[in-house]
Amino acid sequence: MKKILLSCLMIFCMTLHAQITLGAGSTDTGTAPISTYYGYSYVQQIFTKQEINANAAGNITGLKFYLPPSSDITNSANWVVYLGTTSKTSFTSTADWVPLSQMTQVFSGNVTNNNGVVQITFPTPFPYNNVGNLVLAAEENSSGYDENSFEDIFYVYNSTPNSVIYYKSDNTNPNPASPPNGVLSNEKSEVTFLGLAPSATIACPGVISPANNSDFVSTTPNISWLAVPGATGYKVSIGTTPGGTDILNQQSVATTSFTLSQALGLNTMYYLKVTAVGTSGESQGCSNTMFKTKPAPPLNNECANAVTLTVNPDLNCGMVTAGYTLDATDSGISPNPCYGNPDDDVWYKFIATATSHKISLNSIVSVGSDENEDMYFQVFSGTCGSLVNVLCSDPSSAVISGLTIGTTYYVRVYSYDGTGSNQSFTICIGKIPPPPANDACSGALAATVFPYTYTQSDAGGSTNNAGFITGCSNDMNDGTWFKFTGNGSVFNINVSMPSGSNFDPQVGVYNGTCGALSCVSTIDDGGDGEAEALSLPTVSGTVYYVNVGQYSGSSDELEDNFTITISTGTLGTSENGMYKTNVKAYPNPFTDVLNISEAENIQSATITDMSGKLVKTIENPSSVIHLQDLKAGVYLLSLWQKDNTRQTIKIIKK
Repeated sequence: MKKILLSCLMIFCMTLHAQITLGAGSTDTGTAPISTYYGYSYVQQIFTKQEINANAAGNITGLKFYLPPSSDITNSANWVVYLGTTSKTSFTSTADWVPLSQMTQVFSGNVTNNNGVVQITFPTPFPYNNVGNLVLAAEENSSGYDENSFEDIFYVYNSTPNSVIYYKSDNTNPNPASPPNGVLSNEKSEVTFLGLAPSATIACPGVISPANNSDFVSTTPNISWLAVPGATGYKVSIGTTPGGTDILNQQSVATTSFTLSQALGLNTMYYLKVTAVGTSGESQGCSNTMFKTKPAPPLNNECANAVTLTVNPDLNCGMVTAGYTLDATDSGISPNPCYGNPDDDVWYKFIATATSHKISLNSIVSVGSDENEDMYFQVFSGTCGSLVNVLCSDPSSAVISGLTIGTTYYVRVYSYDGTGSNQSFTICIGKIPPPPANDACSGALAATVFPYTYTQSDAGGSTNNAGFITGCSNDMNDGTWFKFTGNGSVFNINVSMPSGSNFDPQVGVYNGTCGALSCVSTIDDGGDGEAEALSLPTVSGTVYYVNVGQYSGSSDELEDNFTITISTGTLGTSENGMYKTNVKAYPNPFTDVLNISEAENIQSATITDMSGKLVKTIENPSSVIHLQDLKAGVYLLSLWQKDNTRQTIKIIKK
């Protein structure tokens, strides 16, 4: 009887103290599991079954995250945490969130930094089946941020590519049910899963390069993986079928990288498996990493071999042509009067079916040795032996006017930068539709049943009407219009674009009448193809007008297809500070100098690029900021005000 009782107690203690920690010892800091440096954030992380390496299915009873003991998270403490299982090993795009419906909420409440540890205990344990990969999602709902030397402060470790997706903003509290486009990362949080016991077998290595499901991989790839604690060596296998070893069979490697002695074939799918070897044996059940090698040099490398493009009857890009600049060579034709380095130009041609067409490069992916997605295209009339420049475009889309119907035009596409900068892409020639029914405020479409959803497939035909909309703190194009009547509750407005879109919208909300509108709120947090979302409290019986237009307040640009959703909700206390937009930055876009209003109330400013990298810090800024040292592009200007609030404005350097 005593032996049975003792055995039960031992099992209970083992269960109580069972835990698996990943990323232990890292002192790097980053955005996961939440961002402490922004007002709001939503982060998803994928931990593979092989990485977790549990000995069996079990109940996860809680989590631990790690940070410096002195770090302040007072304004970053309101968390909601979700867990789920997924077949994904990584996120494939900035919109590839795991749906909320596939996860379980395991915690909601405030957390604290207890001597460098944030521990969360679940009210109800989460049953992990030890079959699928685990997705961990966390949203932080406090409106403020914590300074902490101007950076996020949770410990993270470098993991496999695109195993993290996050969104963070000072102004927009994202809805996990429909989050905006995020940012992909490989920096996962150092985390402990409480309740799971580790397997006695050594864990599988996470492959860093080539990334799973990657294309355009070199035929002599540098294969690398994450070190596994306790490993004395590794074995590498490569085949042309899943689990195959016809290229390399259990090659022993002492380090965490390997390069083949012979080149792989072009445009071929390969399957890579890396296992770890330790005193307990070899890791088991390791998954294959799939990758496809680069294709042959493009056939349309010269004007004479230009690929004929199909002209779409609208702007929906139903017919696109895929292309790439990798291994293309210079055609020897000067880009003048255009810019950039056409050392990798490829050629296309089309027959005009209207006097104006829109040319778009979509789904741009960096495939060269340098991470770079900056592309350029040039349009010519004439013949290959006698080309006449018609249009230069650094933006990935542009409208070309003054065309002659039935005439052939040539399009040269290339990377803006030089050696090492190459991209894959799709190219689309679209026809501009007539103005839509809701082109003007007077024709605003009425949302009367909620949630209201409308897909604007003819947005490209909208006009700028009487000019730019200047009522809010951030001017914008006049796009298409919607309206609804407030009922005293909060209304949530979400605008999203189809996959591959390069439309950068701004959303403005107004009340009053079409001839005399007053700004209620505006949002322009995202970049090309990224969703926008805002929430606003309404007054019962008041009519609100919503405009979705291109973000620029100085140049008239085409709108593009989008879907708007308007729904009702409840205003939480964390959302009360979302609507403060008292500082204005102008002109925007700017060339070298940016002016800011109310500079006397600002104590410091920072400028980050759209990947989140800090590029400039300005203490006690004046009303005129000189930014001639910035490269052309889109940035986020964060302004720290003397009342300890912060405002973030998207700025565009021409």
